[in-house]
Formats: sequence, structure tokens, C-alpha cells
Amino acid sequence: MRTVWTVPLNIAQTLLESPEIQMFLTSNELPDTADDPRQRLSEFTLALGALARNSGRTFGSVDAANRELFGGSAGAVPVSLRLTVLRAIVTNVDDRTPTPGPLQKNVIDQLGAYVYAIVDSRDRSILYVGTGRANRIFTLTWTALGETHKLEESKEKAPVATLETEAAIRRIKAVYASGYSVEHFIIADALHPAKDPEHTAGEVAQAVISSLGLLEPHRGEPVLTNLAGTNEESEADRTAIPISEIVRQYSAQAAPEPPTPCVVLRINEAKKASTEAVRELASRPWPAGTAARGIDGLPIIVVADNIVRGVYRATGWEAGARTEENGGTILYRFRGEADPELEKAFVNTRLTPDRLGLKRWPTSGWAPRLTRALPKPGGHPVSKPAPRPKAPRS
Repeated sequence: MRTVWTVPLNIAQTLLESPEIQMFLTSNELPDTADDPRQRLSEFTLALGALARNSGRTFGSVDAANRELFGGSAGAVPVSLRLTVLRAIVTNVDDRTPTPGPLQKNVIDQLGAYVYAIVDSRDRSILYVGTGRANRIFTLTWTALGETHKLEESKEKAPVATLETEAAIRRIKAVYASGYSVEHFIIADALHPAKDPEHTAGEVAQAVISSLGLLEPHRGEPVLTNLAGTNEESEADRTAIPISEIVRQYSAQAAPEPPTPCVVLRINEAKKASTEAVRELASRPWPAGTAARGIDGLPIIVVADNIVRGVYRATGWEAGARTEENGGTILYRFRGEADPELEKAFVNTRLTPDRLGLKRWPTSGWAPRLTRALPKPGGHPVSKPAPRPKAPRS
């Protein structure tokens, strides 16, 4: 543990919540304070302005904090107020949080070319957005903290010195000096050249949505309407993904060929759920059509963040709810239990929407695969005649 003086980004709120500051503003009981409340307010405003200009900065000693914050034009701030402010921003921080190590080759191969973001965990702001391959996502952080051994181990070079990278390195240093750490997110990965302008535009739009999704407050309706109908859990397929989660997904073994027919249920809330809770989550009503409900023993595969969490056999269906859209479509719950053989083959493996011919999981979470027909890039299905496979056996 070490003691530091950090000017929080919400410094005005921090000061106004301080009992000593409240006493300074409402009375002259603190030593050497002015009798005139207007003068005290003027001195407080001067101090607040000096602090706001240094928001986010961390100082390793009280002398350094006093010199940097109250030198120059802020020199008129009285000693009593300086001491009160310094007591309000002092804190003890743990030793530095370890930075990520280099990625494994199998993860690098699947990531391909990507867009990434570095997030300041103090206020959830995005401090840098860049592109790269392999371990480029970590090079600014490693460079800022002098971890050249990780650069050498990963065969990465330090970022080229530009105004942008130097500003990012200064910010990263400040984050770690204040006892926090930065977070690394993948905005878009496995990017390939595309001749289709509409496809390229779609990828760019999705990357922008993913970036802005990091700034969502997760309270009430989203600011970005592209995320309408989601919450902090269910928006995971439309926002940037922490690199730690990408590593977990890409380190998982690919799922076997999904059986035909089957239905995949994307339930991101299941990623933190127990086995029993996953089944409970799968019991919500779904837009199951006549074809799906007519298949006896239909395999139901539950995924969360592209990892299979449970597999069941639907032995029956019951009406569970009615939507408000499209004239009130009836939603159905399935009856059935876990399939031990399918679970052994699929649970904890990675199943992505492209395995079902989809660009992304449907918003509803319902992704049926009742035939072998997969969509072509142009959007029209192409039939792949093949014998209907039985459920995988271990």
C-alpha cells in the first residue's frame, strides 16, 4: 500500500460532500478563514478551478500536490483551505495491478486483424482506439509501464512516437499511478478485405456501435438507440468485448457440427449462471414456430458469449406469452430435460453464429436450424442437401 493524492474526475462532488469543505463554506470555524462568506466562496471557486485543471492527476507527496495544484494563479488559496482539500483527495492504493501477458498463438490466429479500445477504469472513458494484430493491443500499456520484457517476449515493437501515442502513454501512466488500471477491449476482430462497399460500411457501423456501447451508463433506456431492448448482460453481442473474455472464447474448443434440426438460444445472462439457473433461463417464452414445435426431441442449445452452457431435448411446448408486436405473436416454452450425451459433446465449447449461417445472433435470442439451408453472402439461402445427422455421440 502507498499513499497518493489523486484529483478525482468528479472533484466538485467530492469536495461538496466533504464535511470540512461544508464547514468552510458555511462558517469561519476553521483556523485562519475569512469572516466574509463571499470571500470564502471566491477562494473555494479559485481552488476548485485549480483542481479541475488537474483532474485525474496523481501526486506521490503532499508537497508535490500542494506545489502543482496551488502554485501560480491559485497561490491566493488560503492555507486552511489547501489543507482541507489535500485531506479530501488523499488515499491509499494497492501496488500496481499486473498488466496482461502476451496472447497465445491460437488466440492470435483467430483474432486476426482487429480494432481495439483502451478504457480508463476511473471514469469508464475511452482513452485510445487503435488497430492491430497479435499483441498490439497491449503495447501502449507495456510501454507506459516500462514492461519491455513483455514487448520482447511477444516480438512486438514499442508504438511509434506520435502526439496521439505519447498522450495515451501519459494517460495510462496516470491511471496506474492513481491505483487503477486500464482495460483492453476488442471492438471488431477477424477483419478481412471486402469488395462489397455495403459489407464494409456495415462492419464500420458495427465497430462504431461497439465503441459507443462502452460509454453506456447501463441505467434505464440506452443513449444509443442501436442498443434498444438490451441490458448490461444481453447487449454483449453488440458492444466491445474485454480481451480477457476474447481469450476465454478463443481458447475454448470449437463445438462439434450442430445437429440438424436444432435451435440455439442465445442467453447472455447464462454466462454467470449455475446449471440449474441455465435451465430456468431457457424456460422463458420463445418465438417457436409450428415447424420447430412439431419436431419431437428437438435439441435446444443454450449459448452465452458464444460458449455453450447447456443442451436439452424439447419433448413438448406450451404457450407462455403473447408479444405486443405483429398482432400479438404467441411465444412458447419448451418442456424437456438436459441431454447428457449432447452436453458432454457441446458444453464449454465455442459456438459462433456463423456456424448457423448468421452474421450475429438474433436480437430475440432464437436461432433455429431446422434444415441445411444456409444464407449466401447476398442474402438468399442456398440449399445444402445432406442427410439429416443424428445427435453427436461421444
